[in-house]
Amino acid sequence: MWQQHLAGRDIGLYLGRGGFDPARPSLLLIHGAGGRGEAFLPQLSNLKEINVAALDLPGHFATPGPGMRRVGDYAEWVGEFLAAGPLRPVVLGHSMGGAIVQELALTHPELMRGVILMSTGPHLPVNPALLAAILQDFPSAVRTMVGWAYSKEVDPAILRQGVEQMGQNDPQVLHGDLSACDAFDSTERLAGLGLPTLIVVGERDKMTPPELSRAMAQAIPDAELKIIEGGSHMLQLEKFREANQAIAQFMGRF
Repeated sequence: MWQQHLAGRDIGLYLGRGGFDPARPSLLLIHGAGGRGEAFLPQLSNLKEINVAALDLPGHFATPGPGMRRVGDYAEWVGEFLAAGPLRPVVLGHSMGGAIVQELALTHPELMRGVILMSTGPHLPVNPALLAAILQDFPSAVRTMVGWAYSKEVDPAILRQGVEQMGQNDPQVLHGDLSACDAFDSTERLAGLGLPTLIVVGERDKMTPPELSRAMAQAIPDAELKIIEGGSHMLQLEKFREANQAIAQFMGRF
Protein backbone atom coordinates (compact mmCIF):
# COMPACT_ATOMS: atom_id res chain seq x y z
CA MET A 1 0.00 0.00 0.00
CA TRP A 2 2.81 2.45 0.84
CA GLN A 3 4.39 1.86 -2.56
CA GLN A 4 1.35 3.45 -4.24
CA HIS A 5 2.54 6.80 -2.88
CA LEU A 6 5.79 6.62 -4.83
CA ALA A 7 4.06 7.52 -8.11
CA GLY A 8 7.07 6.33 -10.12
CA ARG A 9 9.49 8.59 -8.25
CA ASP A 10 12.89 7.52 -6.95
CA ILE A 11 12.41 7.81 -3.18
CA GLY A 12 14.10 5.98 -0.31
CA LEU A 13 11.20 4.24 1.45
CA TYR A 14 11.63 1.82 4.38
CA LEU A 15 8.79 -0.47 5.44
CA GLY A 16 8.13 -1.93 8.87
CA ARG A 17 8.77 -5.59 9.51
CA GLY A 18 5.16 -6.17 10.52
CA GLY A 19 3.97 -6.00 6.91
CA PHE A 20 0.81 -4.13 5.94
CA ASP A 21 -2.67 -4.78 7.29
CA PRO A 22 -5.46 -2.37 6.19
CA ALA A 23 -7.17 -2.89 9.55
CA ARG A 24 -4.23 -1.33 11.40
CA PRO A 25 -3.38 2.38 11.75
CA SER A 26 -0.56 3.72 9.58
CA LEU A 27 2.44 5.83 10.60
CA LEU A 28 4.93 7.70 8.40
CA LEU A 29 8.30 8.72 9.90
CA ILE A 30 10.21 11.86 8.83
CA HIS A 31 13.87 12.20 9.87
CA GLY A 32 15.82 15.23 11.01
CA ALA A 33 18.60 17.37 9.54
CA GLY A 34 21.27 15.30 7.82
CA GLY A 35 19.36 12.13 8.70
CA ARG A 36 17.79 9.24 6.83
CA GLY A 37 14.91 6.83 7.21
CA GLU A 38 17.20 4.28 8.83
CA ALA A 39 17.29 6.53 11.91
CA PHE A 40 13.99 4.83 12.78
CA LEU A 41 15.11 1.19 12.61
CA PRO A 42 13.89 0.44 16.18
CA GLN A 43 10.45 1.69 15.18
CA LEU A 44 10.41 -0.08 11.81
CA SER A 45 11.49 -3.31 13.51
CA ASN A 46 9.33 -3.29 16.62
CA LEU A 47 6.05 -1.44 15.97
CA LYS A 48 4.49 -4.52 14.40
CA GLU A 49 0.89 -3.59 15.22
CA ILE A 50 1.20 -0.45 13.08
CA ASN A 51 1.70 -0.03 9.32
CA VAL A 52 4.93 1.91 9.70
CA ALA A 53 7.17 3.39 7.00
CA ALA A 54 10.01 5.93 6.87
CA LEU A 55 11.27 8.23 4.11
CA ASP A 56 14.60 9.64 3.02
CA LEU A 57 14.06 13.34 2.28
CA PRO A 58 15.42 14.79 -0.99
CA GLY A 59 19.21 14.80 -1.11
CA HIS A 60 19.44 12.31 1.77
CA PHE A 61 20.85 8.80 1.28
CA ALA A 62 18.58 6.91 -1.16
CA THR A 63 16.49 9.87 -2.37
CA PRO A 64 18.21 11.95 -5.06
CA GLY A 65 18.77 15.64 -4.41
CA PRO A 66 19.01 18.44 -4.31
CA GLY A 67 18.25 19.05 -0.68
CA MET A 68 16.11 22.01 0.29
CA ARG A 69 16.71 25.14 2.31
CA ARG A 70 13.18 25.84 3.58
CA VAL A 71 11.03 23.76 5.90
CA GLY A 72 8.02 24.71 3.79
CA ASP A 73 9.61 23.19 0.68
CA TYR A 74 10.27 19.90 2.47
CA ALA A 75 6.67 19.96 3.76
CA GLU A 76 5.35 20.40 0.22
CA TRP A 77 7.47 17.47 -0.95
CA VAL A 78 6.14 15.20 1.83
CA GLY A 79 2.64 16.44 1.04
CA GLU A 80 3.05 15.46 -2.61
CA PHE A 81 4.17 12.00 -1.51
CA LEU A 82 1.08 11.57 0.68
CA ALA A 83 -1.32 13.01 -1.89
CA ALA A 84 -0.09 10.52 -4.51
CA GLY A 85 -1.46 7.50 -2.61
CA PRO A 86 -4.51 6.37 -0.67
CA LEU A 87 -3.16 6.29 2.89
CA ARG A 88 -3.81 9.14 5.33
CA PRO A 89 -1.42 8.20 8.14
CA VAL A 90 -0.35 9.73 11.39
CA VAL A 91 2.95 11.49 10.55
CA LEU A 92 5.87 11.56 13.00
CA GLY A 93 8.67 14.07 12.60
CA HIS A 94 11.96 14.04 14.50
CA SER A 95 13.85 17.33 15.00
CA MET A 96 13.80 19.09 11.59
CA GLY A 97 11.26 16.44 10.63
CA GLY A 98 9.09 17.77 13.44
CA ALA A 99 9.21 21.23 11.89
CA ILE A 100 8.25 19.71 8.54
CA VAL A 101 5.30 17.90 10.13
CA GLN A 102 4.13 21.06 11.89
CA GLU A 103 4.20 22.92 8.59
CA LEU A 104 2.37 20.15 6.76
CA ALA A 105 -0.27 19.85 9.49
CA LEU A 106 -0.90 23.59 9.31
CA THR A 107 -1.10 23.78 5.51
CA HIS A 108 -2.48 20.37 4.46
CA PRO A 109 -4.18 18.73 7.48
CA GLU A 110 -6.38 16.68 5.14
CA LEU A 111 -3.35 14.53 4.26
CA MET A 112 -2.96 13.02 7.73
CA ARG A 113 -4.95 11.82 10.72
CA GLY A 114 -2.67 13.03 13.48
CA VAL A 115 0.90 14.11 14.23
CA ILE A 116 3.74 13.07 16.52
CA LEU A 117 6.36 15.73 17.19
CA MET A 118 9.55 14.17 18.54
CA SER A 119 12.62 16.07 19.80
CA THR A 120 11.57 19.28 18.09
CA GLY A 121 10.15 22.73 18.80
CA PRO A 122 8.18 25.70 17.46
CA HIS A 123 11.50 27.31 16.54
CA LEU A 124 14.88 25.65 15.99
CA PRO A 125 17.72 28.18 16.19
CA VAL A 126 21.14 26.95 15.07
CA ASN A 127 24.47 28.16 16.40
CA PRO A 128 26.03 30.39 13.67
CA ALA A 129 29.44 28.88 14.40
CA LEU A 130 28.10 25.43 13.59
CA LEU A 131 26.62 26.63 10.31
CA ALA A 132 29.98 28.13 9.34
CA ALA A 133 31.90 25.02 10.43
CA ILE A 134 29.83 22.74 8.17
CA LEU A 135 31.31 24.50 5.14
CA GLN A 136 34.79 25.08 6.63
CA ASP A 137 35.53 21.86 8.57
CA PHE A 138 32.80 19.36 7.80
CA PRO A 139 34.21 16.34 9.72
CA SER A 140 34.63 18.39 12.90
CA ALA A 141 31.13 19.87 12.57
CA VAL A 142 29.66 16.40 12.15
CA ARG A 143 31.39 15.12 15.28
CA THR A 144 30.12 18.13 17.23
CA MET A 145 26.53 17.66 16.07
CA VAL A 146 26.46 13.95 16.79
CA GLY A 147 28.06 14.51 20.19
CA TRP A 148 25.31 16.95 21.12
CA ALA A 149 22.59 14.59 19.90
CA TYR A 150 23.39 11.62 22.15
CA SER A 151 23.76 11.17 25.89
CA LYS A 152 27.12 10.57 27.56
CA GLU A 153 26.03 6.99 28.29
CA VAL A 154 25.43 6.06 24.64
CA ASP A 155 26.99 2.88 23.29
CA PRO A 156 30.17 4.00 21.45
CA ALA A 157 29.17 1.85 18.47
CA ILE A 158 25.95 3.86 18.07
CA LEU A 159 27.94 7.08 18.29
CA ARG A 160 30.41 5.90 15.62
CA GLN A 161 27.54 4.91 13.35
CA GLY A 162 25.94 8.31 13.85
CA VAL A 163 29.14 10.08 12.84
CA GLU A 164 29.61 7.81 9.83
CA GLN A 165 26.06 8.29 8.54
CA MET A 166 25.99 12.04 9.14
CA GLY A 167 29.36 12.33 7.43
CA GLN A 168 27.96 10.75 4.26
CA ASN A 169 25.88 13.86 3.63
CA ASP A 170 26.82 16.47 1.06
CA PRO A 171 27.92 19.42 3.26
CA GLN A 172 25.66 21.70 1.23
CA VAL A 173 22.65 19.50 2.05
CA LEU A 174 23.38 19.54 5.78
CA HIS A 175 24.00 23.28 5.66
CA GLY A 176 20.68 23.72 3.87
CA ASP A 177 18.87 21.59 6.46
CA LEU A 178 20.23 23.59 9.37
CA SER A 179 19.54 26.87 7.59
CA ALA A 180 15.95 25.70 7.16
CA CYS A 181 15.76 24.91 10.87
CA ASP A 182 17.22 28.27 11.81
CA ALA A 183 14.61 30.15 9.76
CA PHE A 184 11.65 28.11 11.01
CA ASP A 185 9.17 29.54 13.52
CA SER A 186 5.63 28.26 14.01
CA THR A 187 5.08 29.95 17.39
CA GLU A 188 2.26 32.25 16.30
CA ARG A 189 0.49 29.58 14.23
CA LEU A 190 0.35 26.52 16.46
CA ALA A 191 -3.07 27.34 17.88
CA GLY A 192 -4.36 26.55 14.40
CA LEU A 193 -3.01 22.98 14.43
CA GLY A 194 -6.26 21.07 14.78
CA LEU A 195 -5.09 17.46 14.55
CA PRO A 196 -4.57 15.07 17.48
CA THR A 197 -0.95 15.58 18.54
CA LEU A 198 1.58 13.67 20.62
CA ILE A 199 4.72 15.54 21.66
CA VAL A 200 7.66 13.39 22.80
CA VAL A 201 10.97 14.69 24.11
CA GLY A 202 13.94 13.39 26.05
CA GLU A 203 14.51 14.78 29.52
CA ARG A 204 18.18 15.43 28.64
CA ASP A 205 17.73 16.71 25.10
CA LYS A 206 20.42 19.38 24.58
CA MET A 207 19.47 20.30 21.00
CA THR A 208 15.72 20.77 21.44
CA PRO A 209 15.26 20.97 25.22
CA PRO A 210 11.97 20.05 26.90
CA GLU A 211 10.85 23.65 27.34
CA LEU A 212 10.32 23.81 23.57
CA SER A 213 8.02 20.80 23.77
CA ARG A 214 6.17 22.30 26.70
CA ALA A 215 5.59 25.46 24.67
CA MET A 216 4.14 23.40 21.81
CA ALA A 217 1.92 21.43 24.18
CA GLN A 218 0.49 24.64 25.59
CA ALA A 219 -0.17 26.12 22.14
CA ILE A 220 -1.68 23.12 20.30
CA PRO A 221 -5.31 22.53 21.30
CA ASP A 222 -5.35 18.70 21.25
CA ALA A 223 -1.80 17.94 22.36
CA GLU A 224 -0.41 15.34 24.75
CA LEU A 225 3.14 15.74 26.12
CA LYS A 226 5.42 12.84 27.04
CA ILE A 227 8.85 13.55 28.55
CA ILE A 228 11.05 10.44 28.56
CA GLU A 229 13.32 10.19 31.56
CA GLY A 230 17.01 10.10 30.64
CA GLY A 231 16.25 10.57 26.94
CA SER A 232 18.58 12.47 24.60
CA HIS A 233 17.83 14.16 21.28
CA MET A 234 18.07 10.77 19.55
CA LEU A 235 15.65 9.12 21.94
CA GLN A 236 14.12 7.01 19.15
CA LEU A 237 17.42 5.11 19.21
CA GLU A 238 18.70 5.46 22.77
CA LYS A 239 15.31 5.09 24.49
CA PHE A 240 13.44 3.27 21.77
CA ARG A 241 11.41 1.07 24.10
CA GLU A 242 9.98 4.06 25.94
CA ALA A 243 9.51 6.00 22.69
CA ASN A 244 7.78 3.06 21.03
CA GLN A 245 5.47 2.63 24.01
CA ALA A 246 4.40 6.27 23.77
CA ILE A 247 3.90 5.98 20.00
CA ALA A 248 1.88 2.76 20.26
CA GLN A 249 -0.36 4.17 22.97
CA PHE A 250 -1.10 7.27 20.90
CA MET A 251 -1.69 5.22 17.73
CA GLY A 252 -4.34 3.29 19.63
CA ARG A 253 -6.56 6.35 19.19
CA PHE A 254 -6.78 5.62 15.47
